[in-house]
Amino acid sequence: MAFPAGAQSPSASAISETDVTGTTVTLEAPATNVVCLTGMCTDTLFVLGQEPAAALDLLQVRPLYWGAAGTSIPVIGGSFFEPSLEDIAAAKPDVVIGLAGVHDGVREGLVTIAPLFLVNPDGLDGMADQVGQIGRLVGKGPAVETAVADLEARIEADCGSIEDRRSTLVVFGSDTNVGVDIMRTPMIDALARCADYAFTFEGGPHEYPTFSLEQLLAIDPEVIFVETVGFGAEPPVDLTVQYAENPIWSELQAVRNGDVHEVSFEIWGTTRGIHGVSSVLDEALPLLYPDAP
Repeated sequence: MAFPAGAQSPSASAISETDVTGTTVTLEAPATNVVCLTGMCTDTLFVLGQEPAAALDLLQVRPLYWGAAGTSIPVIGGSFFEPSLEDIAAAKPDVVIGLAGVHDGVREGLVTIAPLFLVNPDGLDGMADQVGQIGRLVGKGPAVETAVADLEARIEADCGSIEDRRSTLVVFGSDTNVGVDIMRTPMIDALARCADYAFTFEGGPHEYPTFSLEQLLAIDPEVIFVETVGFGAEPPVDLTVQYAENPIWSELQAVRNGDVHEVSFEIWGTTRGIHGVSSVLDEALPLLYPDAP
């Protein structure tokens, strides 16, 4: 994981960074008020010890982040795809950080409010690049570089010497079709450095293939992590419960051996940052290698 040099503007205090869409954002001084529309922003600010001025998701109130103290951070209303511009403006942001492919259309509405910087990392290297950019936008680039280096050292220490790597897969979806997380996301890239990730996808970094349970059985990994995804008012039924009566599901070796584990979609699927990756490894490694010292 390597950081590109930040592009500094001629002004000594100004900071200029180009996001994943090719849009250059220039700030006259490091941002102190940052609105987060995506988990990678919240995660990175947490690592840096800086609260968002407001946030769209609720990661800030989870125990993994600020917990109860996070309730003081204003919440952006609206939906994930259409956040409230009024709420964003009320936070008086210096910069708004969103997810490319989702929040691109918000840029026009933010013209009179604050610049929009979009992220969407491709693997751990992309994560390192983009959290580095966020760090520089808030004037804490060296601190992010240290955090990334610490994560890289942790992965090497925990996983570099594993010889008998178990095959694993992270899935989500419904009882008939299974979505598969891919190695081009930061969490799965990290997991794949500690295990034999059982599926290779040649599509783009933010495409998520689906296939049938029959295809999952053909792969038949030793360990399966399941993310239950739901967007309604009521919590969804765990996918492992939905799959339980499916005869194909019961044929999987991971099911037979008790190596199917429900995990948080919110953490595994949305954080995309340093703290989230480390937390995924904290959860996954003891389940992958329960006999490891």
